[in-house]
Amino acid sequence: MNQPAPTISALLSVQDAVFPAHPFSGVLAIAREQNWRWQDMFPAFADHHDNRISYAQAREGLLQARHRGGADLGLRSGTRKALPQLGQMATGMRAQETLAQAMQFGLDYQLIAGSMVHLQLEAGPQQSALLALPLFDDVELQDFLEVDHLVTAINAARQLCGRRFQLVRVELRLQPGASLTAYEKFFACTVIAGADVSRIVIDNQVLQMALPQPDALLAHTSHDACQAELAAVGVLGRQSLLRTLTALQCELHSVAQTASVLGTSERSLHRLLAREGTSYFQIAETIRIGRARQLLQTGLSLERIAEELGYSDSRSFRRAFRRWTMQTPAEFRQSQAQMQLR
Repeated sequence: MNQPAPTISALLSVQDAVFPAHPFSGVLAIAREQNWRWQDMFPAFADHHDNRISYAQAREGLLQARHRGGADLGLRSGTRKALPQLGQMATGMRAQETLAQAMQFGLDYQLIAGSMVHLQLEAGPQQSALLALPLFDDVELQDFLEVDHLVTAINAARQLCGRRFQLVRVELRLQPGASLTAYEKFFACTVIAGADVSRIVIDNQVLQMALPQPDALLAHTSHDACQAELAAVGVLGRQSLLRTLTALQCELHSVAQTASVLGTSERSLHRLLAREGTSYFQIAETIRIGRARQLLQTGLSLERIAEELGYSDSRSFRRAFRRWTMQTPAEFRQSQAQMQLR
């Protein structure tokens, strides 16, 4: 745990009122169409649409919307959001030279638009992937938010590039067996359900497409405006506690060790986690499950994976993995191989 960590005061909390109306605009549009009492679901937006609210304030309304809207609510809400709604962030994206630069600009300033998950572009030699990673520890809303935000990102890319923009494939954290017809129609490519991480795979040649109206001066001006907006909202340089603990590999360390790196006491860290609606054990176990699934998709032996995850032997790892997932490691590897053959 040698890497520097942000101080507790620099961490984004579920209680911080940093989310504007934009990330809810798709859900609110559906609520109006369906005659839901959206004013009761999101009372903070009922009178003043420029309010920023916290994740904790938004959560109950989003859970109600998901219950009423069904399994594909994330897809339907994401398609109702558009690039022009993003203000200076949209201006800066349009002013870039290539789609890759435009996407990275949007990712740099995604909190301005109220991103409720962390979108991240991972570059590869021939293909790259846009990943949706959890910002907060919230299993109930995670897959809905991931789909909503990825669909929003694809809408923005299509508005920048038009018909030239195409995808290789989409992998979503949907339950295996979910109806994928509507998803494949929207993404216009193969969609795989039951993925460990929701992501969109894009050919690098597509990412290097030139945009029609590059403007270096406007890009610089938009950058300064977005920096100022982040600072005004109070999120400049901040990240969530979940992402911080993930980066610190907290699943391999004790509460005392992690608290020391964060410059706080064990008691204060426990209190902070309780305020976020989670616990150290819960986050550590969630991270460990994710890492186990990733490692099982490599050629590493079970003995090596067990060692990487801090287990005494492969037998202990097999028992824990089955308890988490209701599958043995061998069954998980087989299911992943079958998914890749689709």
